[in-house]
Amino acid sequence: MADATVQLLSSDKPASGRALEVSADGLLLQLVVPPGRKLERITLALRADSGATKAATGVTVSGDVADLPNNAARWVRAEWAEERALAGLAFAANTANAAGRIRILSDGIWLPLMPLDTLPITTANQGFAPLAASAVSVEVLAQNDQKVLVPGAAKVGGLSFTVSDQPCHVALAVGDDPPFFRQAGVLPLVPVEVGGLARLVNRYLLDHPGSRVVPLRLTAAATRKLRIERFDAILQAEAVDPRPDGGGPAPENPHRPRPGEVASLPPVAVPAAIEARRLSDAYRVAQRFRWDETSQVVSAVALFARRAEAEPQLALALYADDGGQPGGPPLGGMLQVAAEKTTPDWIRARWPETLALTKGDYWLVASAQHGDALWYTGTERPTVAGDTLFSVDAGPWLPIGDAARWAQLAVYTVPADAS
Repeated sequence: MADATVQLLSSDKPASGRALEVSADGLLLQLVVPPGRKLERITLALRADSGATKAATGVTVSGDVADLPNNAARWVRAEWAEERALAGLAFAANTANAAGRIRILSDGIWLPLMPLDTLPITTANQGFAPLAASAVSVEVLAQNDQKVLVPGAAKVGGLSFTVSDQPCHVALAVGDDPPFFRQAGVLPLVPVEVGGLARLVNRYLLDHPGSRVVPLRLTAAATRKLRIERFDAILQAEAVDPRPDGGGPAPENPHRPRPGEVASLPPVAVPAAIEARRLSDAYRVAQRFRWDETSQVVSAVALFARRAEAEPQLALALYADDGGQPGGPPLGGMLQVAAEKTTPDWIRARWPETLALTKGDYWLVASAQHGDALWYTGTERPTVAGDTLFSVDAGPWLPIGDAARWAQLAVYTVPADAS
C-alpha cells in the first residue's frame, strides 16, 4: 500500500495552521502527493491573520482648492502606494448640512463605498466593513434651500483613514498558470474555502509524469499575512484487479514483446520535458525516423500517450517517406490498441508478422478512435528521430512549430534470422 499522506509545504515546513506572509511576487507552496496516486478531494481554507485596525500612513490628499483646511472644496482625493483594507475614514472638519459622496478605487475600478456611499462631513471616525482600496474620491454635497444634498462646496479640511492588515485580492495558481482562485477585495477573518484544487492538481500530475510535487503560487495585492486555517486531502482508492472473476490467468496480450526484442529507437523512460497534445479521429500525429538496420526487422512500436476519454483505441500505422511526409499504403497494415491508462505511459502495439524494411526514412502515424487521447512531445530527441508533423480533419501535414520537440516514439526490433 502506497503512502497515503499528502503534504502542503512552505519553505520545506508544513504550511497548515501557520500564518504566512504573502506578497504580489507570490508565496511558493508545494503540494506533495504520494507516487502514482490521484486526489479525490482537497480542502484548503484561508483567512486573514489579523483584523486589528490602525491609522493609515503615507496618504496623499489633494482637492480642487490649494488650501483645503481654510477653503471650501468641491472634491477631495486621497491615494496611497498600495491596495489596503480600508476600514474607516474621518474628515478634518465638522461642517453642518454637508456630506461627501465617496468612491473607492479597488483593483483599478472605481466603486461606491459600501454599504452607504454618502457620509456626513465630521471629524469623527466613520467605520465600515473593510474594503480593498488604493485611492478614495469624495464629491462634496451641500444642502440647498429645499434642504436637499446636491453637489456644492463645503469645508472638508482633508481626510484621514483607518486600515487593517488584512490581505487584499488573494489569488492561488498552479505553477505559472493564471490564478484559478481569487478572493476579490479583502480576505475576511472567517475561513474562505478554495475550490477546484484537486482537479487542477490531478491534471498537473497527468501532464508531468513521474512528478510528486505540484507547485502552487499564493499572491496578494500587497505584502500581508494570512493564515492557512485548514488543509486536508483525500486520495483515490488504489486500483484493484480489473478481471471480473478477480482471479485466474490474465488474458493473453497480443502486443506482448517477442523473444529477443530490443528497442532500436530507445524511448526515454519518463521524458524530462514534455507537452501534451490532442489525439483523435480528426487530430493525427506523424513522427519520422531513420532506419539503417540490416540485421534487424521491426517487431512493434510504442507511443507515449494516455487516454482523455473512456478507453479510446489508438490507431498506429507505419508509412514510407514520400517527399518529407507519410506516403503510400501502410506497411504491415493498421494496428489498434486500447489506451487504457489515465496516466501517460508507453502504449505498444505489435504487428502479427515482423516487417523487413529497407534503409530510408519512415513515419509512424497515430490517431485515436472512439474518444480522445493525449500524446506527448519531448526535447531529448534521438539522432535517428526526425520531423514531427500533425494533421487536422484530414488536412495537410504541418510542423508542430518547435523543431526541437518530437513525438515520444519507440521502435522495437528482433534479429532478422529469429523472426
